[in-house]
Amino acid sequence: MSPRILKGQVLALFAFDIGFHISLNELDALPATSTLQPLTRRKPTPSYLQYSAPPRLLALGETEGLLSAPGRIQATIFDFGAISISYRWRLSGEDNLDWSALPELSYDLYRCSIELDARRQARQLIEQIRDAIVRPELSDLVEDYFLFICEEMKPTVRMEEFFRENRSDLAQILRFEKQPLSIEQQSEAVSHRLSYYEHDLVVVDWNSAIICDRDYDDAASVLELINVELLEARYIDAQLDRRVREFQTLVPRRARWFLPLINPYRPVIEELVQLRLESLMLSERVDNALKLIGDLYLARVHAAASARLYLPTWQAAIAGKLEIVEDLYQVLIDRVRTAQSHALELVVIALILVEIIMAFFH
Repeated sequence: MSPRILKGQVLALFAFDIGFHISLNELDALPATSTLQPLTRRKPTPSYLQYSAPPRLLALGETEGLLSAPGRIQATIFDFGAISISYRWRLSGEDNLDWSALPELSYDLYRCSIELDARRQARQLIEQIRDAIVRPELSDLVEDYFLFICEEMKPTVRMEEFFRENRSDLAQILRFEKQPLSIEQQSEAVSHRLSYYEHDLVVVDWNSAIICDRDYDDAASVLELINVELLEARYIDAQLDRRVREFQTLVPRRARWFLPLINPYRPVIEELVQLRLESLMLSERVDNALKLIGDLYLARVHAAASARLYLPTWQAAIAGKLEIVEDLYQVLIDRVRTAQSHALELVVIALILVEIIMAFFH
């Protein structure tokens, strides 16, 4: 018999990029805004491992009930220009819900058109806080992630035993499937799991995670942040792709004959420098949002989620494209220097000829 969920939550998270920078201090005047609480440190965590600029939380109202009660909509606003729109529904003992029913619930949730409403909420939020945003613009990209949180279940069991007996259900929940998955797919879906105490569990997959823990807040916040990090990595990658393609058409193919003080590549060179600086700055601000290093529990959760969402692969792709931008910049600079050097040589030759001619006539 599957354990019964006495208390829990389901979260649907949607990350958007809405600008280059958001002044969080200007949001504090909004009545429904609060500051995200620091890490609770219920599981040993050094005091310096906190948000460099604590995100702001903004209540956005209610949404339709997933089970018997309506859910809440909330925006988490990060200073590096990203937001996370979250939809939260409560699970309780009154719903008479056990683990065997969660696969169908996850299946139905994944096929709801929540993303459309999340994008509408993002547009409305931009208009509400436009004055606090530098270069406001809603990106076409979106990154979604789903959390299934069990705070209390009956009977209470050790997570090692629970994981072994409910492995198939856990895999179905993570993959939003009604039918049992193959042994191979089960192993792949639940391969990234962690526990701190014997009665808590975090299982991380590429599009969802399951948290069984009374003190779930820190793990949920880290997973929300990693979803935003993935969104920003995709955003930077897309920007670099688009701009590099544009530069291929902007660069003049024949610019051999210009004077030493004239640089036909100046606009392109300036755009390359700006693109590289902005990409590096955004990447650095995202990475520094929450420093999690070492073998600490939350650092392990962050590392597992990063690996599962292929964040290192995206970061490697960005690094490669930044190298292309740097190489293109260097090629243009070398081309300008070479052309200017040739032009100067011609000027010197012309001056010598003028001197010779003038000497001949005198």
